[in-house]
Amino acid sequence: MSSNKFFFILKDSLIESDDASLNVISLRNPATRNQSKYLLRRTAKSNALYEMNCFNEQNRSWFINESVCSNGKIFLPTPVDPLFLVLPYLIETCSERAVPLEQVLIDDQFPATSSLADVLPSSRLCLLADEKRAGTILAYKYNESKTLEWLEARCRRLSKVVSRQEGPAARSLNYVKEEKENEAVDSEENEKTALLTAYGIISDYLSLELGRKLSAALGFPEDENISKKRKSAADLESAVVKKIKKEEVHNTTPVKLPAAEKKVSAKAKALAKAASGSKSISSFFKK
Repeated sequence: MSSNKFFFILKDSLIESDDASLNVISLRNPATRNQSKYLLRRTAKSNALYEMNCFNEQNRSWFINESVCSNGKIFLPTPVDPLFLVLPYLIETCSERAVPLEQVLIDDQFPATSSLADVLPSSRLCLLADEKRAGTILAYKYNESKTLEWLEARCRRLSKVVSRQEGPAARSLNYVKEEKENEAVDSEENEKTALLTAYGIISDYLSLELGRKLSAALGFPEDENISKKRKSAADLESAVVKKIKKEEVHNTTPVKLPAAEKKVSAKAKALAKAASGSKSISSFFKK
């Protein structure tokens, strides 16, 4: 049995190049800021970043040639825009002053963060920040207006793709209202539904605060602000810890039960009644 093997589903284009190198790296998730796995592909001509989608089911193994892989997980890399991963660092570091990119992409807990510069052309950073030049030094200052404009454009482009899809795969149950049978939905409602779905996808890569600002920029009412329904990872982890502690206390704390009353037989009751008022034997030996 072998558990140090992993099963990947890759497109031919990822491995067809002879000089392509694939490396799995750990980076901060742009929304939760926790660790996530990504696939970094390097070639002589270009580099690309992919997020690792993992599908895991219990009681699953893989037969690979003549060996058995007990790790039944399936990893499916899909392309991800590195701007989403760079964005939190720009907000943290470059909100007040302009900073060179090599100083922005520094994370002691995730050393591979610096590799984001290899997959992100400097020209694309202008979508999120303003360039500041001082001689040969190129620095960037975060621009919230540019960022929201870029995110809004992404949502609207994605909504067009969603609206062209047919069937339930393109419709999110979280954002689409139930439709009655044989009731036609007008085009305006379809566009709104597609935009809500697109926003839900994009907001999965954003912080709660930025997700709220994007919702407002798209013109969604407060009650449809989907970012409110998202809980931060810290809240979820705290809730899990509290639940575990509560269960541990419930399962391990001994419970004192009241002592059971001793049942007295009818014979014992009769003897006690007959002995009532009589003196004990020891009383005859007392002076």
